Amino acid sequence: MNTKAEPLVSVIVPIYNTQEFLPRCLDSILNQSYINMEIILVNDGSTDDSLTICERYAANDDRIRIISQVNQGALVARKKGVKACRGEYIMFVDSDDWIEPELLKAMVRAMQESECPLICTNVYMDYEDGTSREYRNAMPTGVYYTDSIAKDIFYYKNMDCYGILPYNVAKLYAADIVKDVIDNADDDIRYGEDRAVLFSIVYKNIKICFTDDIYYHYCIRDDSASQSENPNYFVLLAAFYKCVKKIFDAHREREYLLRQLGRYLLQEAHHAINNRLGLATADKPIYKEPGKPYILDFSVFLPQKKKIILYGAGNVGSDYQKQLSDCANIELCGWVDKDYEKYQDKGFRVQPVDYIKELEYDYILVAVRKQKIFKEIEQGLEDMGILKTAIIWGRPYGAPYEEG
Repeated sequence: MNTKAEPLVSVIVPIYNTQEFLPRCLDSILNQSYINMEIILVNDGSTDDSLTICERYAANDDRIRIISQVNQGALVARKKGVKACRGEYIMFVDSDDWIEPELLKAMVRAMQESECPLICTNVYMDYEDGTSREYRNAMPTGVYYTDSIAKDIFYYKNMDCYGILPYNVAKLYAADIVKDVIDNADDDIRYGEDRAVLFSIVYKNIKICFTDDIYYHYCIRDDSASQSENPNYFVLLAAFYKCVKKIFDAHREREYLLRQLGRYLLQEAHHAINNRLGLATADKPIYKEPGKPYILDFSVFLPQKKKIILYGAGNVGSDYQKQLSDCANIELCGWVDKDYEKYQDKGFRVQPVDYIKELEYDYILVAVRKQKIFKEIEQGLEDMGILKTAIIWGRPYGAPYEEG
């Protein structure tokens, strides 16, 4: 290989406490079949042995340079790397990921042949259980001006797949377009940095090339920043929203893109409530979607677990029984109905109404559709000596307002 005829590529690796994975990452970069590169390692205030590992590798290969900073996040780390780079092209690699030997060579070839300032390849998603799956750009392979595909870059054909994979990795950039964009990105963005930078680039109406190549291994870790609990998640999401909204506001497809942004924010809000705020466990999510609309597990906001008796075993009661069984802070301690024998014959564990007297409970939830029927049941329960404040009812979703 004649390296003199090849452009210098700057490979930028932001690093924060990834000592376990860093050697694999660096070895995979050094083993690229494309040789003419500089490797800029940006240590983002790591408190483990990541910096020591970087120094060991730098001592053995003069293509490696190290930049250290106090912890400021991946975006600021990438900014530092971009500012220091000398390459004509730029590639980002996350320090817990790894790349196959042909990645850089394939992307440089595609950039030279297509004369595009951005090359987009695909990724393997590698999971901790050892499994892996392909994750591809939904946009078909080919060369496009981004204005011509603006509606399909975020959600492709308005489906639940991304026209362009929303990562800075598995891509090769002309250095000038990255430098023009990343320096203006808000340092406060600690969530969705990849999308913010990527959208800033592609919505400038540039020429972009999608290839069928797949050499990048994007590793999913349960304890990574993108997966772990974060009580400030909505604050970070709001900063991302403001940044991307500004980009979309300036585009001719503003209305369409903002609708897509709203859709994405709604999905992220559901994900946050179930997975990022520490309110729920994997087996009992707060939001679940058997259909529309999303159903909220309100019980996680209760100060302590409540014991509930469910009154009613008809269609409404059966639906409530399934929902309450999945609630994190509710113990369904009894299920009663005046026609209990009919429901027992169907296999339901329903008891007579008098069974309430044998139970300890906080509330009795009456599962009927009509308010008039609830009032009759409520009076019957009060006649049994049950406090009115312990009897609750709410009109089921979809039930029309009716007193009769």
